[in-house]
Amino acid sequence: MQAMKRPLLDQIATTLFNLENERVKESSELDEKGRFGEPMEWSEENSMANRLSEIMATGPGYVFKQYVADIVAGDDFDKEETMKYIDDFVEKSSETVVMFSFSTCPFCRKAKDYLDEQGISYSAVELDELDGNRGNEIRSMLGRKTGRTSVPAIWVNKEFVGGCNDGPGLLTLASNGKLDNMLKSS
Repeated sequence: MQAMKRPLLDQIATTLFNLENERVKESSELDEKGRFGEPMEWSEENSMANRLSEIMATGPGYVFKQYVADIVAGDDFDKEETMKYIDDFVEKSSETVVMFSFSTCPFCRKAKDYLDEQGISYSAVELDELDGNRGNEIRSMLGRKTGRTSVPAIWVNKEFVGGCNDGPGLLTLASNGKLDNMLKSS
């Protein structure tokens, strides 16, 4: 019976992933800076999309999202090499702020906009622009490393700070003055 459940769950996860990609494509628009992606208002702290993202980031939501990320990544990649790539990007970057991002994600664009507006240099890997299935492989392993599959996944001075608004989040740290302290300690 268990052997029969796995393929069905895999099919459901793959279907949901494909539906999510279609939703992103259908909802995307050009923003005020000429970038194509999901609406920027979704990244606002009190938006329904942000609240849903926060709910799905922990507990059963995270477990489900990690399961889907693992299915989409597949088994045919070197997990140790992928984790080393993530660690090297974070640890060896000359930038104080590094992130893994999707170019169409409003939360990612909002975080990068904030950094740009503040003149804070950063380095980003755009997972949706990598060749083949590499971005999905990295996202799966990011989930294993950080306990969340959502992007952006941001580090400041090699310390994981979560996303744009959560975990505690780049903008949360900026609003309470902690980001400045983290940046000064570099």
